[in-house]
Amino acid sequence: AGGARRRPLSEAWRARRAAIDVMAERGRKLFSLARLPFALAQAYFMLLVSGCWLFGFGQLWNYMVVELPKDLGPYSQMSSLSMFMHRAFPMRETNDTEFEFKFDHVLMVAVAMVCLMMGWVTTRNEVKEQAAKANKQAKAAAKKAK
Repeated sequence: AGGARRRPLSEAWRARRAAIDVMAERGRKLFSLARLPFALAQAYFMLLVSGCWLFGFGQLWNYMVVELPKDLGPYSQMSSLSMFMHRAFPMRETNDTEFEFKFDHVLMVAVAMVCLMMGWVTTRNEVKEQAAKANKQAKAAAKKAK
């Protein structure tokens, strides 16, 4: 009745196991139906922010490219910012008379803004380091308790 003796787990194996546990916890929390309304509210908020930004940019473009040269007179030169906006954001569809944007432009700006604001996903190595750090802290707390 001599069953196989279990060897104690090595430090590397414990760290690997802790990293797997951390990844498993994150996997379970990835999707939750209760978080769906908040996610939809965030998406609509980003659309609102993008639409407001494009509206404000359109107003600035109209002022710098259309209105300012009219106010300065027929023989004036455009300022450098006006020239930049005229060349960088041409409105050939309206013959440079106004700045127009559509809903697909709002969507593109929203997606670009979300991508810029997104955080990087933690790598496997970072998860392992976090687990090793948690193990060290647990050991230190256990030593202090003794």
